[in-house]
Amino acid sequence: MILRINPFRGIFTPAVYRGILAEAEHYKRYRLSIILLYLASILIYMVGSSLGIGSESISKELPTLTDSAFEARKQLFLIGKLLQALIIPTIFLYLSSLYYVAFANGQFRKMMIMQMNVLGLFLIEKLLLIPLFLGLNIGSASNVFSFGVIAQYITSNEIAIHFLSELTLFRVAMFFLSYFYLTKLIEGRKQTLFILNVILYAIYWIFAGFISYMKIEFFF
Repeated sequence: MILRINPFRGIFTPAVYRGILAEAEHYKRYRLSIILLYLASILIYMVGSSLGIGSESISKELPTLTDSAFEARKQLFLIGKLLQALIIPTIFLYLSSLYYVAFANGQFRKMMIMQMNVLGLFLIEKLLLIPLFLGLNIGSASNVFSFGVIAQYITSNEIAIHFLSELTLFRVAMFFLSYFYLTKLIEGRKQTLFILNVILYAIYWIFAGFISYMKIEFFF
């Protein structure tokens, strides 16, 4: 069977798509899909950064910076976002797939195709946040899709707020989407696959929350 790779189908019709993926032996548009996802990531991050999203730390320092220092900080910020746009797809596609291959005995290409869906959902969230952040004039800690909004009402602890702001409805959906695929693509106990997925996403969340708290805003 041949699968025509389409991450949107993988996200919005997962039951059908995972069945075809499980049986497929050949894949169309494999390399093209990877390239398009990288390009989409670069475009979304560059548009967001050019509009000032994620630059709160620079804005706070604006009164103390000279014009040349401010321009230098802006350039570094854009370079950082470009690196982020390249590293995130690599983590989601390659490193995550290798994790499933190593610990769950998954097939690398099938894991890659599954992770294309997960990355696609992540990029959809990032795209939706651009008009929301601009329209509501809020930062990542007040992401309307995250638990950070609730955290701000129940605690003033910055660590808790930053960590919970990295736990969003989309990322919960990413977890269950990948688990849904894993139960079809990998033979094994569902409990084991669930635990392996929890470990991977916990690593994502802890790293993202730590970076967010340190004001680097690198991963998510």
